[in-house]
Amino acid sequence: MGRPPTVSASGGGSSPPRILHARLKNFEVQAERLIDPALATRPIAIISSGAQDGTILTLSKEAIQEGLSRGMHVSLARKVSRRTILLSRNIALYQKVQSVVYRLLSRYSPLVEPASYGQFFVDMSGTNGIFRSPAKAGHLLHKDIAHQINLAPQVGISRNKLVSSIATQVVPAGPVLEVAPGEEADFLAPLRSTALPASRERLVGQALRDLNLVIIREVQNLVSYERLAQAAFSVHVRQVTAQARGIDTSLVLPPRWKQQRHRHIFERYTLPADTNDENLLHNAIRHLADVVGYQLRTQHSIARDVRLFVHYTDGYERHVSGSILQHDASTVTAILLELYQRANRRRNRIRAITVDAARLRPYAQQIELFDSGLPRDQRLSAQLDAIRKKYGLGSIFMAASLDR
Repeated sequence: MGRPPTVSASGGGSSPPRILHARLKNFEVQAERLIDPALATRPIAIISSGAQDGTILTLSKEAIQEGLSRGMHVSLARKVSRRTILLSRNIALYQKVQSVVYRLLSRYSPLVEPASYGQFFVDMSGTNGIFRSPAKAGHLLHKDIAHQINLAPQVGISRNKLVSSIATQVVPAGPVLEVAPGEEADFLAPLRSTALPASRERLVGQALRDLNLVIIREVQNLVSYERLAQAAFSVHVRQVTAQARGIDTSLVLPPRWKQQRHRHIFERYTLPADTNDENLLHNAIRHLADVVGYQLRTQHSIARDVRLFVHYTDGYERHVSGSILQHDASTVTAILLELYQRANRRRNRIRAITVDAARLRPYAQQIELFDSGLPRDQRLSAQLDAIRKKYGLGSIFMAASLDR
């Protein structure tokens, strides 16, 4: 099959935008089989750790037939099925395969956004003159990935990222599912309400269960009554309303655009051993606060969007959002501790904690006319930063972060 021509950016006239979502289901399993064909028909499970308390993160259909499931402990998996091959996550392999797929998709459009491992958004707006239709491009893309990389993608097409990504979760008759412009709400209506990304918010998920809103049509009916929707979904009402109606205005952002428009500070602390010991976890938060706060101060920035992720030993992940509008050490520590308390709602042991500080903005402080200088916390932070700059980030830390 010949390569498709490289597409230049185009406004595409007045035609509606067409966003393609490519999903490689069980991406890690497909990647492992790509480098070892002997695994093609064998039951495989990707695990978080080879330790007894490690868990299954994803698995092949053959492993499911063996009686295994996501979240199952490695110790139990070994008892249930001796035939299943348990493989630890190979991040280097997954990143390499992700990069190969990204380069292939970039031949169809200059606007390709990797969403996560095995998931990509492609803006096909304005390419009808080359591919005749987005559906044609979707089928050609599917064949290219299948033939050139030997991977099997599911392709969803609609006029926005939300509906296209949900389309790839549905199992249609073929590998490509297109939702025509204006039919987004009708397409979503019969699907389960848990297909909405907002359902992963704790408050929204609880409301869906309490009100027995099983399918999206029932959510659509509820949000047509503004007061009832507000009572049910509170601060998430606009998000739920838009998603239930298939409305999404987010853009497809290639990595280089994300770097320019969404500069951020990303730090992860992996605990030496999985734990739910609050002293150790608070120490981890203080360490992250030291690192993130130092970077904010050296960049003279604040972060309007801060997300703290808690990664549990069973592969589950939960995050909450906030802001850092003062970057002295004590303020950053207090904010991250508060975010951690909001995020950690489970008794399971924790493997790692991540802080992603985005929407960085210059920090400008108005000093009082007769003030003698910076507040005490900021003076202390400046002095500590001077030591870190000279001797390294790990040269000094708060006594509170010491193990007790």
